[in-house]
Amino acid sequence: MSAPNAGRQSPDPENQTKAQQGSHAAPNDQGAGQEQTKDQLKNLESNPKGPLDDAAKAKTAKGEGNDSGKVGL
Repeated sequence: MSAPNAGRQSPDPENQTKAQQGSHAAPNDQGAGQEQTKDQLKNLESNPKGPLDDAAKAKTAKGEGNDSGKVGL
């Protein structure tokens, strides 16, 4: 074995125990989860409204404002 740190590499196949030999674990079938995610994304807006959008719009709206820009007061 040529691992840089001893004990960090699997032994050769002929030296492996029965627990180490055989097929690897297969991942679970996650197809149902992908379909559920697509259903959730289908009804989303492309750019949802943020919690402070209304406040920002009110603060930057043109209106009466203050008198600091008027001359002669």
